[in-house]
Amino acid sequence: MNISEPPGEQPPGDDTALLTAALNHYWAWYDSRYGRALQLLNFYVVAIAILLTAYTSASNGKHYGIAAALAIAGLGMTALTAAAVLVEGNSAARSTPGLTELQNRMAGRLRIKPIHAATVQSERTRRRGRVAAVAVTLGLAALLDIGALLYALIH
Repeated sequence: MNISEPPGEQPPGDDTALLTAALNHYWAWYDSRYGRALQLLNFYVVAIAILLTAYTSASNGKHYGIAAALAIAGLGMTALTAAAVLVEGNSAARSTPGLTELQNRMAGRLRIKPIHAATVQSERTRRRGRVAAVAVTLGLAALLDIGALLYALIH
């Protein structure tokens, strides 16, 4: 019969299991948050396609009141999507310093230099680029919604 060590105690210098559990936790957090952000963007694209089709039909049928309402709905959907995607993206980004640190510690422990992760600073630069891309894309979508609203109101 093997005698196991009491919970919470490990041999000195052997925290590999703890590092692995922490790395799995950080990775699951990061992956789930970015997955939600991408899923929100996918739902947004489908919903906007449906709204755009309805807007085009209403505009072609000279139902400009309905077209204006659809443009307002698109503008609201764009604003909500932008807020939700940025919140999820920022939530995922909070895990990257810990994720990078744990990946580097595991790589050092295993003595495998090619898997050393990028520094936290370079991750912040990439995050700014992703935030800018989302902001520009959804900003252009908002401008399209405003243009559609103005067109429907003018006619």
